[in-house]
Amino acid sequence: MFQQAGRGDQTMPRGVVVATFDSYEQAQAAVGKLSKSDADIAGLAIVGSDLKLVERVVGRLTWGKVALAGAMRGLGFGAFIGLVYMLLVPEAIASILLFPLLGLAFGIIMGVVSHSLVRRKRDFASVQQVLASRYDVVAPQEIAGRAMHLIGQRAQGTPAAPAEEAPPMVEQLPGPASAPERAAGERPVSPPVSDDRR
Repeated sequence: MFQQAGRGDQTMPRGVVVATFDSYEQAQAAVGKLSKSDADIAGLAIVGSDLKLVERVVGRLTWGKVALAGAMRGLGFGAFIGLVYMLLVPEAIASILLFPLLGLAFGIIMGVVSHSLVRRKRDFASVQQVLASRYDVVAPQEIAGRAMHLIGQRAQGTPAAPAEEAPPMVEQLPGPASAPERAAGERPVSPPVSDDRR
């Protein structure tokens, strides 16, 4: 059971994501698990991300299915009107049968007429749903640790550590090689001898 949020709650919940699930039922079960324990569940929230509209086709609409569906709706509505009329006018016992029959006929006519208007564009029955790609259980900072422990998804709730920055590289300018470096590398070149003789 859930209650509609008031005008003062039109903000995203703040806290720590303690668990992530693929379906709403799994997230609801996790909150139920916390509720059965002695943990404080005030402030918990289930946040659905990346909402998508999904329309599932259940079958093709035929004249028989349309008439049957209209008949059932009309029969129920007629029976309801008949019971109300019988309570207001107890002497009218025949209304128990009259109003359902009238509702049955009216439902069939309305169903067939409405289907004839849209059958060229839509001749199938479907069910629409709004689903989310993932469902996060968000808990306040004060109870986030205990919630992670009870749900059993501690690894998903821990924030990622910031990447360590590499130390800056110092560019070294070429300079005179030391004695060990000269020994391991090329031999020192002696200065040229002048051939001028006087």
